Amino acid sequence: MGDHLDERAPHTERKAAAAGDAGRGDGGRGDGGRGDGGRVDPGRADARRGGARLWLRVAGLAFGLACFAGAIYTAMRERDEFSRAIAALRDPPPLAVALVLGSIALGALLTAVLFHILMRRFGKVPFWEMQALIAATAFANYLPLKPGFVGRVAYHRLRHGIRAAHTVRTIVEAIGLSGTVASLFLLSLLGLRALGVQGEWALLAPAVLAVGMRFPRLRTLSQALLVRQAELALWTLRYWAVFRLVGAPIDLETAIVLGSVSVIATLLPIVSNGLGIREWVIGILAPMISHEPVSTSQAIVAELVHRAAEVAVMTPIGIASIAVLVRHNRRRALQGERPPVA
Repeated sequence: MGDHLDERAPHTERKAAAAGDAGRGDGGRGDGGRGDGGRVDPGRADARRGGARLWLRVAGLAFGLACFAGAIYTAMRERDEFSRAIAALRDPPPLAVALVLGSIALGALLTAVLFHILMRRFGKVPFWEMQALIAATAFANYLPLKPGFVGRVAYHRLRHGIRAAHTVRTIVEAIGLSGTVASLFLLSLLGLRALGVQGEWALLAPAVLAVGMRFPRLRTLSQALLVRQAELALWTLRYWAVFRLVGAPIDLETAIVLGSVSVIATLLPIVSNGLGIREWVIGILAPMISHEPVSTSQAIVAELVHRAAEVAVMTPIGIASIAVLVRHNRRRALQGERPPVA
């Protein structure tokens, strides 16, 4: 009898389950009658992820603006130091002005060289077009929500047939190279100071990794690293000059530290171009490490001048580059040329 009861039990359970499925009206799929097999609509999921990314960008922008406003308020609270910094800007050293503006323009050129080296593995991009694209996206990244990144990925896909994943890979590689060079500057500076050697030699330290050019797999990254090293050396020169503009000269070793830390702050994905973050980092760090007297107010004003110089240089170059790219692609469209398939 027990055996018969055991045989009937599964049968009874199957009948109950079938009755439950019929009552739900979903054919036993368990999806509430949607008829989608319980699968989530990919389009809807992508929309949710896109919305989340947008909100993160908006939050980052709000955070950056709050930090930026707070830095300005802090600088203005030190009225005497703030007044001295502003007074120094009324009669700036011409050489310092030329170094700041020239290093920004030359840095944009080196960035184009860097991405030309990294991108040539995945597609053919004329150097002039890469230069124009880098300038255009650098300008666009000063706008809210940092549209330059998306624009560059889309442009390479539509214009050169380069997959989005490959463009993103080169951007990630460039970020990694920046972090590597900046870290080597800082670590080698500490090591040289411990050995009693002048810290300025730290600017040459990343070149030791150029040995990677002997190996085919590392040759591209090694070449790109040397370009990034030259570009970050320009950041050092820029900070050396910009502090002279506000009447608070610093030595080259301090400029190496400030330039390296500023680059790292710029790489943070929270806000575009380290808005607000750079001002606070420089404002706090410069008075702590400078061998010459520098106030927090002077340091923040120096960073504000630095940012204003970047905008002043890259805005006309970026707008002109956008116009050139639009005209070039319009002419190609009229000629009936089709871009490669990504």
